[in-house]
Amino acid sequence: MPEPSLQAGDALVRVLQVGICGSDLHLFRDGAIGEARASLPFVLGHEAMGVVEEVAASEHAHLVGRRVAIEPAIPCLRCEFCLRGDLNLCPNHLFLGLPPKAGAMQERIAHPAHLLEPLPDSLSNAEGVLLEPLAIALHAVDLGKLRTGASAAILGCGTLGLCVLMVLKQMGIHPIFCTDLLDYRLKLARELGADEAVNAAKADVVTEARRFTGGRGFDYVFECAGVDDTQWQTAQVAAPGAKCMMIGTNPAGHVRLEGSAARRKGLSILMVRRSRLTLQRAMRLVVQGRVPLDRLATHSFPKEQCQQAFETAFHYQHGVVKAFVKMGTGDTV
Repeated sequence: MPEPSLQAGDALVRVLQVGICGSDLHLFRDGAIGEARASLPFVLGHEAMGVVEEVAASEHAHLVGRRVAIEPAIPCLRCEFCLRGDLNLCPNHLFLGLPPKAGAMQERIAHPAHLLEPLPDSLSNAEGVLLEPLAIALHAVDLGKLRTGASAAILGCGTLGLCVLMVLKQMGIHPIFCTDLLDYRLKLARELGADEAVNAAKADVVTEARRFTGGRGFDYVFECAGVDDTQWQTAQVAAPGAKCMMIGTNPAGHVRLEGSAARRKGLSILMVRRSRLTLQRAMRLVVQGRVPLDRLATHSFPKEQCQQAFETAFHYQHGVVKAFVKMGTGDTV
């Protein structure tokens, strides 16, 4: 890649660490996700942090030399949706690592300075990267307007599902029912506070949910896997009047919902579009020690082993939860 040039309002960021997200894996496998198709070769990566080396405007001079978390969505800040505060819904936005915008898996990137959040010394590089999915989890919870003491199900215990779990525990949501296909992720979910964790490869999720709730279902359901099975289960495990937050991205670009159950129960189906001004709040939760984000950081690879990093994440090898690619010097994970 050529050295990036700064435009008005930009900062030059030396990238230190990038996380591999599920959407990265869709692009890795298919060269596309939904309607977005990459023109190959293409640079991936949107969960990222780095050090600011230069800024285009003096108003951002305080960022120079600082480690920063990167907000990957670049809204236009001019449309009606941006102006009403829904920056995540901007139809004119660019997104780091999503076609056509090259991603963070390069030594340096130019990025709008106002989308960089300084990291306190108490946070590791890996935690700085993981703030991005945690911010999405916070937005999903905001969208659902959760009530303390209500019950919830989380379908899929990858990084996003586990981030949702940690946020729900802080809110007093009880009980929390989790599912996944991998026993090691379910073990971690229990350690992070899940009241029940079911392996969907070994048991029928809907049957287990009905048993666990006495046939009632859950007040809130978070679909975090983006696959047909979990999308179909969402309405089936929900209680009447429940809210269902659809977070997972289906690579085929559809939502496979059990419509009869959704209609009969009068469910609210809420589509979660990235994060919405929640990065700073996510950081505060971690700084305060309320969300043990470092528990998700399991594997780190130098950039020379980028292919191995993607293979490890794609095939769920060696107990991986979150794999990172180190683009520069910094801590190990």
